[in-house]
Amino acid sequence: MSESDYAFADRVHEQRRLASQAVGFDPLTERVFQAAGIGVGMRVLDLGSGAGDVAMLAARLVGPEGEVVGVERDPAAVASATDRVKRAGVDNVRFIEGDAQTLEQVTGVFDAAVGRLVLMYLPDPVEALRRAAAAVRPGGLVCLHEGDMTYDWAFPMTPLWTQMRAWFVEALERTNVATRMGLSLYPAFLAAGLPAPELRIECGAGGGEQARAWGWANVMRGVLPLLERLGIATAEELEPDTLVDRLEEDLRAADGIVIWPPMVGAWSRKPP
Repeated sequence: MSESDYAFADRVHEQRRLASQAVGFDPLTERVFQAAGIGVGMRVLDLGSGAGDVAMLAARLVGPEGEVVGVERDPAAVASATDRVKRAGVDNVRFIEGDAQTLEQVTGVFDAAVGRLVLMYLPDPVEALRRAAAAVRPGGLVCLHEGDMTYDWAFPMTPLWTQMRAWFVEALERTNVATRMGLSLYPAFLAAGLPAPELRIECGAGGGEQARAWGWANVMRGVLPLLERLGIATAEELEPDTLVDRLEEDLRAADGIVIWPPMVGAWSRKPP
């Protein structure tokens, strides 16, 4: 997928969206990393760092004795994430501009390679896993956290919720995004020559005041430029300024719930 095809092309909104997304996903990712064995003193490679949330999460786990190197292809994201960790006083994280698909700019050997919602956007996830494994020492970890975007976003799936999902999934599929990458991690690890991974799947859900419809409204606002460019939907059809209210009203009328993406964690150790 080319840079212009990335689903969330508005970079300013994208950094805010990723930070908001991390509020819901970080606890799930942390549990996966802990189960995999990410711990104190490790040197960790973070694939596709974006706003830097996963790198900062890993930095807390490895502690000041460890180091996290994030690789991100967007120079604006690298600058933003670098400034963010500096302002947070995190000094065991650094970001480099590079492609998570090839890792050509990455040097040194790592104890672990990690990533969240990154393989789904790469043209060859299996080759990316091979490259990540090559950067890890023998016996080191490869640990990825990916989602399934085709599931039912809410229950019941009202016409509005159904339309939002249909537009979003069509946009991803037309730009060759692997919408079910989480469920494909097991065969991808095997195809990359890694041992069969351990798996963990988890998602959040809530109704009433705990129904986080704002999350999906935020995602749809972020993907709007791509929807318009592909001729899938217009701003007039999406009505982003009122979308969260309309989604929530649908749920209230049906005593419904929001379901966040099922996130699949997969990890295995590189053979010695």
